Amino acid sequence: MKKIILMLAVLASVSYAQGAASTDQGLYAGAGFGMMQTIKEGDAGLGLSLRAGKGLDSVLKGLGIQFELNRSFADPETRSGRDIDVTTFATYATFDIDIPRSKVTLRPKIGLILPNLRDDINSRNLGFSSGFGMTYTLEQNVRLYVDYTVLAELVNNYTVGFEVKF
Repeated sequence: MKKIILMLAVLASVSYAQGAASTDQGLYAGAGFGMMQTIKEGDAGLGLSLRAGKGLDSVLKGLGIQFELNRSFADPETRSGRDIDVTTFATYATFDIDIPRSKVTLRPKIGLILPNLRDDINSRNLGFSSGFGMTYTLEQNVRLYVDYTVLAELVNNYTVGFEVKF
């Protein structure tokens, strides 16, 4: 049931974003690598983060929607030595804050996450996720990003990657 609710929320978000978007708002996609740290003082793991987003400036300047998939390939482990196979999917409302006369943009985000697409995190409940990041414009359509996200009740993710605007 919760997966159905998540999928309906994602479809509603995509439909709304598509209807609210205008031609001058950029779609972006990105990929990065990150360190996944368990909150319970275990060993960190490594993971891959894939994201796609769209600006919703016609609704509110700076507002956006972002979808994110995170997957560990070197699993983090808890203090007791148990590995946690992390696979999450989330949808976020983002708010880009441009710093004047700078190539830096701050990006807080809050949204819904399905924290356990595998069996190693204790909860399969749809929950809230939040994070904070920043982008640095390298070229007109290429940005470097750093990001901190709370993925689940046990895992924090620190990611560095690139975004490409379309």
